[in-house]
Amino acid sequence: MAASSYSVTLHHLSPDATAASLAYPDEQLQNVTVAQLRDLLTALGAVAAQLTIYEPATPEIRVKTDREIFVIRTRYRRLCFVGWETVLRGEDHSVAFIVSTITGTAETVKFTPKVIERYAPAPSTSTPMAMPGGVPRWAKVAVLAVLIIGLNGFTAYMLLRAPPSLVPKHQLLPDSESRALLLKVSGEYETGTGEGDRRLLINGDGTLRLAKFGPLRALLEERSKTARGALVDGRAALVTADGVVVLKDADTVVFFGNTYRRHGS
Repeated sequence: MAASSYSVTLHHLSPDATAASLAYPDEQLQNVTVAQLRDLLTALGAVAAQLTIYEPATPEIRVKTDREIFVIRTRYRRLCFVGWETVLRGEDHSVAFIVSTITGTAETVKFTPKVIERYAPAPSTSTPMAMPGGVPRWAKVAVLAVLIIGLNGFTAYMLLRAPPSLVPKHQLLPDSESRALLLKVSGEYETGTGEGDRRLLINGDGTLRLAKFGPLRALLEERSKTARGALVDGRAALVTADGVVVLKDADTVVFFGNTYRRHGS
């Protein structure tokens, strides 16, 4: 039997889940009814629809039952029922589905196996020519042909396949949003000021310039890359051909494992 009330935690959300901000501490709600839970999820859905890529808050609702803990977050301005992405297969994570799953009233998804009819050749009345040992000649030729075709196909695949990408799964932003993000984060960043530290220069046109400091802050090993705004795991970032510039806050970025801080901050 489904529980009549639940323990709910609101993260980066107001007590009624109608607003998101880093200023809101985690809110613990006890004895939340199903109707109240539905209202909270509906409010979170409205908040998700208004979030922008510049919002640093990561609002979520955690629901604790006697069986497990369910987590609902926001992603791409929609609700994301964490752990159920594979089952939903790209469908919207609706409030009705989330509530029915938490309360244990969701219908089990049924899959009907596809029956494949195989061709059964009619028995032949002719006697196949056999090689010594009882194996027909045509069988040996067929096996050899399959091996040759398979080997050639595998070789072609290894030669023609695209090299593995070093950039994680992401979604490129529209040109206007990408330009706005680049202008916002443009500036000079450094890992430090000593010899061996690194400098990262982000230009508003998407050009990145990386260099290492030598003696007396001389720039060594300077390289250039091109970046564009994107969403990585639902957060704004800059992606290049071989990496991601993670935007930690207004003055801090991480690139290739190195933490850079805005010069003069």
